[in-house]
Amino acid sequence: MSPPSPPSQPATYSDFDGDGTGDLVLTDSGATVDGLYAAGYAAVVPGSPDGPAPARHRLITQNSLNLGKAGQGGSFGGSVVSADLDGDGTADLITGAGTNTVFVVWGGDKGLAGGARLTGSAPVTGDFDGDGHADLVTAGQSPSTATLSYGPFSRAGVPAATVPLDLTPKDPDPEPTSGSGSSGSGSGGYYTARLAAAGDVNGDGRDDLVVTWTHVYVDEMPVPRATAVHRGTARGAGGVSAAYTRLKDTRGRDMYGSDTLTADLDKDGTADVIVGRSCEVIGDEQLVDDGSRLTVVYGGPAGRGRTPKPTTVDDATPGLPGAPKSTGCGFGGALTAGDVNGDGYTDVAFTAPSESGSTLILVLRGGPKGLTTTGAQHLAAPAWALALLDTDGDGAAELAIGEKAQVRVLRGGPNGLTGTGPGTGPDGWPRRIGPSDLGLTPTTGDHFGQSFGH
Repeated sequence: MSPPSPPSQPATYSDFDGDGTGDLVLTDSGATVDGLYAAGYAAVVPGSPDGPAPARHRLITQNSLNLGKAGQGGSFGGSVVSADLDGDGTADLITGAGTNTVFVVWGGDKGLAGGARLTGSAPVTGDFDGDGHADLVTAGQSPSTATLSYGPFSRAGVPAATVPLDLTPKDPDPEPTSGSGSSGSGSGGYYTARLAAAGDVNGDGRDDLVVTWTHVYVDEMPVPRATAVHRGTARGAGGVSAAYTRLKDTRGRDMYGSDTLTADLDKDGTADVIVGRSCEVIGDEQLVDDGSRLTVVYGGPAGRGRTPKPTTVDDATPGLPGAPKSTGCGFGGALTAGDVNGDGYTDVAFTAPSESGSTLILVLRGGPKGLTTTGAQHLAAPAWALALLDTDGDGAAELAIGEKAQVRVLRGGPNGLTGTGPGTGPDGWPRRIGPSDLGLTPTTGDHFGQSFGH
C-alpha cells in the first residue's frame, strides 16, 4: 500500500475504523435535518475490500452527537477534514458548524463514536511541530487570527497545548483600492489571511500552513488575491513562523484561486501547493484575468523549489484530452488529489468546461517532473464535487463524483480509473450511491453529493 499523502488530501487518512481502507465522507451543510433548514449532516460510507459499503454508513448530525441542539442554519458538515487527533491509530472526523464551532467525532476500531465541541472555524490539520502527533488549526473571530492546538487531544477535546497565531500579511496591497470598496487589515495593505491547507512544503519534517490572502469587496465576499506559506516550527517557537513565502506562478505573479491543496506530485518528499483558479466573483461580475487555470508550485528547501518550475495548466497546455476550454469560468474547479494508479505519485483531478458546453473531469498524472498530461484521462460528467481516496485498500485511489441526486465512484488501478462508461461493468463498478442508500429523503434546498470531506 502506498504511503499516505500530505494531510490536506489523505489516501487512507480518513480511515475511521482502522481497517486500512479510506472512508468516504459526503456532506451537505445546507440540508434540512430534523425539520431545521440548513442544519446539515456528514454521511460516512466505510471503505472495504470491495470498495464503498453504503449498507454500513453512519449519518452524523449535531443532534446525533448530543453536544448541543442544532439550530436553523447551523451548517454542520462544513469544512470537513480528518486526522488522528487523539493518537489511537484511527482517524477522527473534524467538521465546522456555524461561524465559530468545530466538532470532533472520534474514530476507533468500531468506527466513529462520541465527540467533542471546540471553538473556531475552517479547520486545517497537520503535524506542525514534527513530533508525530496530529495538530489542529482553527480560524479565530478576528481577521487573520487562528489558534494552533497541539496533539494528542483527550477525548474531552483538550489539546496538549495551544498557541495563538497572527497571520496578518505584512506585504502592501499592490492593487489600487480606489472604488473597490475593499476593507481589511494588514500593514499597509488590504489583505486578510484565510486558512487553506497544510503540508511539509520545505521538507524539514514539519507541516507548513498554507493561507490564502483575500480582499473583501462591497458584496462582502472574500476574493482570493495571493497565497502564502508559513513554516511549521518546534514546540514553543510560536506554532508557525510569522515570516512567510509568497507563492508566484510561471509569470512571477501571485498564485491564488478558490481551491487550494497540498500533495507530493513528484515524490521528492516535499508537499507541492496546487491551486485551482476556476472563477472570481466581484459584485455581479465574474472575472478571470487571462482565463481560468490550475497552477502548481513545487515544494523545496526554501518553501518553494527551483526545479521543477511552477506549472500552469489551461486549455493551451499540450496533451489535454477532451477539448477543454479555460476562457470564462470553470477550469480547475472541484480540485482533489490522490494516487489513481498506485505508482506512488499523487495525481490531480479537477473539472473544466468543454468546447461542446459539457462539464469535463480531467485526471492528470504526477511523475518525476511533476504534473504531466502524459496518461491523462477524462470523462464528461455534471460534477458538483470530486474526491480521490483509496476505498478498497489496494493502494490506488478511487474517484468519487458528486452528481445531481447521486454519487458515482470509479475504481482506481494500475491503468488508472476504470468504469468510466455510463453503465455498470461485470465487476460492479462504478459504484453508485443515492440518498436512499443512506436513509436520506432530500427536501427542497438539499444538495446530495454537493461536497466531500477531505
